[in-house]
Amino acid sequence: MKKLSLLIGVTIILSTLTGCTLLYPNWGKPTTSPTKTKTSDPNPTETKTVDPTPTKTTKTNAVVDIMDASVYPQDGIIQVVAQVTNFSEDGGTCTATFTGGGKSVSVSAKAESNAANTQCHPLEINLGGIPAGSGSVTVTYDSETKHGVSSAEAVTIP
Repeated sequence: MKKLSLLIGVTIILSTLTGCTLLYPNWGKPTTSPTKTKTSDPNPTETKTVDPTPTKTTKTNAVVDIMDASVYPQDGIIQVVAQVTNFSEDGGTCTATFTGGGKSVSVSAKAESNAANTQCHPLEINLGGIPAGSGSVTVTYDSETKHGVSSAEAVTIP
């Protein structure tokens, strides 16, 4: 009796799985089309191609806003928090630049889409080599289609 129950159980499981292949005939097959392999010509001929004149692309204006630029001497950094307020996109880069005391130091980080804007990852400028005194920080945003620079934010290096 146990063997009969086992046989019935296995039969039910197998028929259930077989039924899935009827509903999904491509079950387990890749969803992309196969690619053809290109073979090279054993006797290639040299051809010259002329590059078309590059077209100048105009980037849309990015409105960059520095939300905070604070000096943390105990940590040895200037931390800059910024955002782009007029659109939301992934793939851009934010660059914070400190200028002061005859020095200019920059650091970059990626930017990513937020609900209504584009957020720069926190930017930390190392204070090493930056002289004490006043300076300013700007943030530049750049992507394939957009570009913008913030207003300068004053900072004081102790």
